[in-house]
Amino acid sequence: MSQAMAEIITPTPGAALISITDSRQPIAKLRPGWSAIHRASFDDIDAITFPDGDYRGLRAISERQAGLMARFVVAASETNWTLIIHCKYGVSRSAGVAKAVAQVFGLPFPADYQEANESVCQAVTRALLKARHAV
Repeated sequence: MSQAMAEIITPTPGAALISITDSRQPIAKLRPGWSAIHRASFDDIDAITFPDGDYRGLRAISERQAGLMARFVVAASETNWTLIIHCKYGVSRSAGVAKAVAQVFGLPFPADYQEANESVCQAVTRALLKARHAV
């Protein structure tokens, strides 16, 4: 989901949110009512899919951020029915997280979706596997 959409929707009961914003932008202005919110700030860097990209001045997801996000997902999965993930446009970073969650939890993810940020997906997948085994 895009940040613009995340800022205007009214959360449903039992909905948790991962809010991803660009590293140099303010946090999303979310409506109250989410059962849990995790905020992360990093840029849309996908060095796996685009290894020759010009990423100067941008900040990639860190292993620490992926770990915190994974622990949030594992904890939220025990009490929430819905997980919403947003980034600026709702195309690659949020999809990378969603793809990782789907893979680790055995949930469906569209096989033909090609826009997921693979660097984010792999970092979050590794962290989710560790977090699930730590529980």
